[in-house]
Amino acid sequence: MKKQSKKITMDVLAGMVQAGTKETKGFVGKEIADLAGMVQRGFLDTAKKTDIVAIKKDVSVLKADVYTLKEDVKAVKKDVADLKEDFHKILDALDKVAKQYADYMEERKMRDAEIARLRRWVEQIAQKVGVELVD
Repeated sequence: MKKQSKKITMDVLAGMVQAGTKETKGFVGKEIADLAGMVQRGFLDTAKKTDIVAIKKDVSVLKADVYTLKEDVKAVKKDVADLKEDFHKILDALDKVAKQYADYMEERKMRDAEIARLRRWVEQIAQKVGVELVD
């Protein structure tokens, strides 16, 4: 297939160039305005440099405060770790006491059962021998 060539008159071509020139002028004008704004902000930024110096001082003070806080947090973490260790020691001691108490209660039950058994035997012996027991 053959490309068809368009025929353009000089007037149409001139109109296209003129329209393109208007767009280019608008683009260039916008860019120049942007550059002017940047330059103007640059001058304003120079006025703000004193503010930046003050902010830098504040930041350095804040860094020192953060370092102090980090050290304090480390100390608190160490204290918490020590408290956890002490707490576990207390729990271990409490477990030992609870086991001793449970063992004592078990021995007491066995002793009470043995005493009850001995009383029954004494009563049976007293009955067979004919002796009356007095409480």
